[in-house]
Amino acid sequence: MKRILSSLAAAILSFAAMGAASAATPDVRMYRLDCGHMTLGDKSMLSDEGLYKGQSYDIVMSCYLIKHGDDWLLWDAGLPEKYLKGPLVEGTFTTRLDRTIVQQLADLGLRPADIGYVAVSHAHFDHSGQVDAFPNATLIIQRAELDAMADTRTAAERYIDASLYRTHIAGKTLTRVKVVDGDVDLFGDGTLKTIATPGHTPGSMALLVRLARSGNYVLSGDQWHFTENHHRHQVPTWNYDHDQTIRSGRKLDDVIARTHATLVIQHEPVDNAKLPKLPGFLD
Repeated sequence: MKRILSSLAAAILSFAAMGAASAATPDVRMYRLDCGHMTLGDKSMLSDEGLYKGQSYDIVMSCYLIKHGDDWLLWDAGLPEKYLKGPLVEGTFTTRLDRTIVQQLADLGLRPADIGYVAVSHAHFDHSGQVDAFPNATLIIQRAELDAMADTRTAAERYIDASLYRTHIAGKTLTRVKVVDGDVDLFGDGTLKTIATPGHTPGSMALLVRLARSGNYVLSGDQWHFTENHHRHQVPTWNYDHDQTIRSGRKLDDVIARTHATLVIQHEPVDNAKLPKLPGFLD
């Protein structure tokens, strides 16, 4: 009898511990936002090995809205609003934006003031273009990316959005900036973790998202631009550092394998088409 009671007590304690752990884990949801479209007239720029000459490719610009408990975090901020007038032709790029992030948030009953955090995977114009729509949010950025933005020459040579630094950080239209160094657990509970992936730019990063029902997802920033780009570990011609890019790709593949995560290549139409359309989400 004592043995039975002891086993029953252990089971109750175990169940209570599980309940406490569950209560401590916040509700995490992930929404995919449409943040633009682009036709690359010269696909060869996506491989510094000289592949794809004479080919074009259609890519998407995607942003991701993540609910973490009572907090809302926006991962990447898409194209600037000027592309609403598109399609605009600039060199070999043909680019358009159908709806702003703010307009899509309204579909969920959210306002810009509801977004507490905006994290940019890196400071290229198609990932930081609508940051200014969220002046009260905390901007999350890697220190190496912040340093590159502040360096006018590096920014100009590597197509980094220096205006994000001049206007919003140095100019203090964004009053809250959280600078992260490397791989950081953003909320301290393992649900959202930055993965430093330097190479595309000095401070590029990806995001590991842990969802209770849907499993783990990796939002890869611009580590890769399309599926074959990933399989061959190709490096775009405009990347900051070839060798760093290769190392970061291997690192990210290790994270994906270790966590059994689903990879979302943010510019790959096929990957993003698998995610629910608003107001749908993964949880």
